[in-house]
Amino acid sequence: MKHRYDDLLRLIIRTIKNDYAGFPEKMERHDSRYYVNTTGTAFKQGKLDELLFLRIVSQYLASLGDPNLKFSMVDHEDYRNYSVGFRVRRFADDLYVTECAQDERLKAGDRLISVNHLPAGMHRAKFRKNILIGNTAEREQWGGFLKMADHFVVEHPDGTREDLPFAHFELQQPEHRVRFWKPSSDVCCLSVEEFSQDTAALETLLNAHEAELRICSSLVIDLRKNEGGTESGFEPLLPLVMEHPLPRTELPEEPVYMNYTKENCDRRVREFQVLKNMYEKEADEGAARMCGDLIREYIEKAGSGLTREYTEKAGSGLTREYTEKAGSGLRLESEEADFWPGAGSKEAGGCQAEPLLQPYENIKKVILITDTWCRDAGEVFVKMAADFSKVTVLGRPTMGTIDYTNSVTMVLDQTFVLSYPMGKRGYVMDGTRYNETGLPVDIYVPWTPRECTEDVLLEKALEILS
Repeated sequence: MKHRYDDLLRLIIRTIKNDYAGFPEKMERHDSRYYVNTTGTAFKQGKLDELLFLRIVSQYLASLGDPNLKFSMVDHEDYRNYSVGFRVRRFADDLYVTECAQDERLKAGDRLISVNHLPAGMHRAKFRKNILIGNTAEREQWGGFLKMADHFVVEHPDGTREDLPFAHFELQQPEHRVRFWKPSSDVCCLSVEEFSQDTAALETLLNAHEAELRICSSLVIDLRKNEGGTESGFEPLLPLVMEHPLPRTELPEEPVYMNYTKENCDRRVREFQVLKNMYEKEADEGAARMCGDLIREYIEKAGSGLTREYTEKAGSGLTREYTEKAGSGLRLESEEADFWPGAGSKEAGGCQAEPLLQPYENIKKVILITDTWCRDAGEVFVKMAADFSKVTVLGRPTMGTIDYTNSVTMVLDQTFVLSYPMGKRGYVMDGTRYNETGLPVDIYVPWTPRECTEDVLLEKALEILS
């Protein structure tokens, strides 16, 4: 397909300025001239193609420092989204392999001493703009850069070195696990990698270990790899961190400011119309009716600008499949808005008293382990739980996606996908921001290469509890 790249770039920049909820806070960082010039130069030289345009726009968005901003390309005959098969983290000038899911040439702990002939630290110093999103080594995200590189020199733990080309692997759907274990008689540990809207797996795990949870005095909840999900998904964990019985309606309410530009509302209407048509074909009347209600609401609010809401819009949690594949697999998972702030329980015939969430009074200390990869709903849970006095947050600050919410997805020329949030949480309006720093921790443990092969944060948590 032949694209008018200049028109697409102008549309993307205009969308960021007018429709992206975070632009007022990012205005000082915003400078599109470099990317406009780079695109124009590549076009004049006959080098501008879909892949180069993808890289330029991705770098433009990364320069704003908001991990919510995403630009991708739809799989087609000449292009497949891919991974390099491993993840890295920078320490000093080098990159260390922290996980290796697909590339069998490497293993955790290997050190990349150069990429395309230069150490990572030298690449970082040469970047015209920060395309790694993070401002410190342990918060940098190198995945996109490595996909643009050709080869690397790796040093294995035994001192041997290899010069290897980057391999490309098919993207794998992540397997988000929940896990329970008991390292000592008085301490229980939970690891939760996603707060799924279907809480069956988490509830089954908690029910299976109810007896142990009722007698332990300390609990570790590992959220280092929690990639979000939906806020309703962490409800089963709330009794573990609470100190007193609470109705759901007394959990913290955080207003959300929605940017109801005409363009945002038009895009939302198109998204929900696709859903409505799908649910009508499936004879799911309830979901189709909800989509219709949301369509009417967005039509009514189109052009009204920044508006305070008390809950995120139902259906804002569009699945990753839709964001990444531009239209395939879009599902509306629930007929209710996200869990917090929750609504009171209502039955036909009138309101009933809402049952209280009952805490585990035997649990006196809770340590939440967090790291840069804890994001979205995971961060919402951390922010809420940190307010309870028995909770200590240990590790490193979270990703920082929590400030902005309710992502809108744009498909451009049936080829590119732009995703950006149209809502911001109320505290951002008051001057508090976590986007570039992440949620803070009570006990900070800097990352070192030792963590490639040893669970330093869990060891620290258990040391404190002992």
